[in-house]
Amino acid sequence: MKKSILITGCSSGIGYYAAHGLHARGYRVFATARRQESVEMLLAEGLESFQLDLNDSSSIQHAVEETLRRSNGELYALFNNGGYGLPGAVEDLRREALRAQFETNLFGWVELTNLILPAMRKQGYGRIIQNSSVLGFAAMPFRGAYNASKYAVEGWSDTLRLELRGSRIFVSLIEPGPILTQFRANAMKAFERYIDVERSIHREKYLAILNRLNKPGPA
Repeated sequence: MKKSILITGCSSGIGYYAAHGLHARGYRVFATARRQESVEMLLAEGLESFQLDLNDSSSIQHAVEETLRRSNGELYALFNNGGYGLPGAVEDLRREALRAQFETNLFGWVELTNLILPAMRKQGYGRIIQNSSVLGFAAMPFRGAYNASKYAVEGWSDTLRLELRGSRIFVSLIEPGPILTQFRANAMKAFERYIDVERSIHREKYLAILNRLNKPGPA
């Protein structure tokens, strides 16, 4: 039987290429995405796909049920990948903005993982791969929300690894740098929603950031 893997955030970037790469290597890939149009794209490209919104508990529950239904209750691996970055100085971050960043980048991952772990424990093996970031161990200015969420992922992953010792469920953590993805466009949307540029002491720096985020071509 093919080894199966559930991947979040497959609309672009690492999730997209991991899904296609593993599919080409013979894995059974459940490539999930938040938006239905992304799911339709992945289906058209020959992948098994359905929606999974990390901000929505019912969506996470449904995706887990669908995954285990299709795989007869067994899942070789989970790749926690979906997320976004919120640019902005720490002093300009409202609680609402930080909460939104952590809901997607940490809390959704924890909820999803906790729903998958019983199946892995029952089968007696499994892999959990966490897509952290270089910003999970080296902070950058104007990335406070994202830095914090990835530092949290690192601590959670290390704790989970210790707690799963002896279970034959292994936790791997990767820390990539910049890649070609829709990450920048999504960061721009979050920035516009949560950061008040004109009232910030960092206005001039923000304008420079906006120029960089809005330029055409790859980041």
